[in-house]
Amino acid sequence: MPALSFDDGAHLLRRMGMGGTPDDINQLPLKSRDKAVDALLTFDSIDNSAMDSRLNKNFNPKKFTPQDDLQLWWALRMILTARPFEEKMTLFWHNHFATALTKVDYPLMYIQNQLLRASSLDRFDSLLLKVAQDPAMLVWLDGVTSDRDHPNENFARELQELFTMGTHDVVTHAANYTEDDVKGIARAFTGWRYTIKDGKKPRAIFFVDDTQHDNGSKTIYGQQANFSGEDVITVICARRATARFLVNKLFQFFVYPLTSIVEDQATTEKFADVYFSNDHSIKELLRAIFSSDEFFSQRARFALVKSPAELIAGAIRTVATTYNPGNLDNGDFDLVDQFRRMGLDLLNPFDVSGWKLNLGWLNTSTALERMNFANNLISNRDFSKGAIGASVSNDFLKSHVDPNPATTVRNFLQLLGPLQVSSDAVQTLTDYLQTDDDGTRIPFVVNSDTIDKQVRGLVYLIMCLPEYQMN
Repeated sequence: MPALSFDDGAHLLRRMGMGGTPDDINQLPLKSRDKAVDALLTFDSIDNSAMDSRLNKNFNPKKFTPQDDLQLWWALRMILTARPFEEKMTLFWHNHFATALTKVDYPLMYIQNQLLRASSLDRFDSLLLKVAQDPAMLVWLDGVTSDRDHPNENFARELQELFTMGTHDVVTHAANYTEDDVKGIARAFTGWRYTIKDGKKPRAIFFVDDTQHDNGSKTIYGQQANFSGEDVITVICARRATARFLVNKLFQFFVYPLTSIVEDQATTEKFADVYFSNDHSIKELLRAIFSSDEFFSQRARFALVKSPAELIAGAIRTVATTYNPGNLDNGDFDLVDQFRRMGLDLLNPFDVSGWKLNLGWLNTSTALERMNFANNLISNRDFSKGAIGASVSNDFLKSHVDPNPATTVRNFLQLLGPLQVSSDAVQTLTDYLQTDDDGTRIPFVVNSDTIDKQVRGLVYLIMCLPEYQMN
């Protein structure tokens, strides 16, 4: 496998996490693509105790009251974690198996969030079964009311349309299921129930109410048997259409959207083969994707729009020198609002189809909110004890400043990307460093006033560039 350049490492950290500082990039084993990917993929081996201690001290899940508490807890994980790929995968699966606080109580959403995190790299069969038995999903798609006399079809329909195959095969375009399949599958999941066991942390116990489960023969995909819900999941996960659908969802989130052109269909088939040759392992499928030439191709570079999570958490992780999340009584709840104003109401997608990615993140309102966030972050100079939120120190900014203004611009483009921008944009940013408020040309002198004014403004302007919105 080829070695990675610095830009390759930055690309890998943007996609497998929330981006990283030059030090983060250089700490990757860049001499080997496989080893660099493995370093991020095997996050279980990374010590996350500092984040756990910090959150456990101030955020007890048993004391969560409004939904904002849970949303803040997860937003803080994205900022504070030493395992960014773990949170990125949790976000991917939350959008894939979309459930929402609008219908599901926050204790159940907390349980599901932990489930998605713990099982994010399992066999797809295993993850899918856990999600199907999860109380948040049972409530969200009305499985708790489905019985043998009145089977509810909501989960049976979304299981096929949104969670596994899509209505039509992404390569052949053939229909993947019929209405009779929906009816048969709905019967297989009747009587699925749960109870919550209260303890130090709430946990769910799944069970099947035999008095409400349909034990009759069912016809699914042309096969007749007494299918259980577990049987249905096994059958679906073994279908080629499922592998193709999953590959496409992963590419759209982590690489670039696949289309119906011949080359992209070949890509879909290649990674569908990886899914089957590795016993449906999500971890091994992702390993193949992140190590691939497709992932490191020019087509993939800055081809996706940063989600609000990537923009906010990535910026704070990259430039903030202090961050105080506070606690449930006095926490950084504006952080949750910033996510929400940009279109990502954490744990509250619009509907079961999840958020619309890439250009779906951008409109006139959310674009303005991105600029407001950049302004708030770079303008916050409150370093007083107990101050809530993120601050960027002058000392940090000074460490990237050079007496040559053009070099200073390049240093910050490197820090915040590395970003490739036009020579005209570089010149405009360089001129900004040498211009006073009234438009007067001034010399660029490295002193505290210049750093606190022009250099802060430079970082803000770079964060507002179209190139910075891309991932």
